[in-house]
Amino acid sequence: MHPISHPSKEQVRAYMRRREHAVLPPPPPEEIRRQLCWSRIEPPVTSVAAQSWRLSAEIARLGALMTIAWLMHSGVAHRKN
Repeated sequence: MHPISHPSKEQVRAYMRRREHAVLPPPPPEEIRRQLCWSRIEPPVTSVAAQSWRLSAEIARLGALMTIAWLMHSGVAHRKN
């Protein structure tokens, strides 16, 4: 999953003030994102080994989350310490 850069509240407020009395309809979402510099941050190109390691980490994380979900829904008794 790629992170997304978000505009600051001040940038959005300034944009809304500029658009407040505009006669034209709002521009398409892509144009609004361009004006506010609101875009996906592409990760740097990495080696195949680094990409494989990242995939392995994501699969391990998914496995852990699935195990927790299974334990929560299977009715395994929980002990309070």
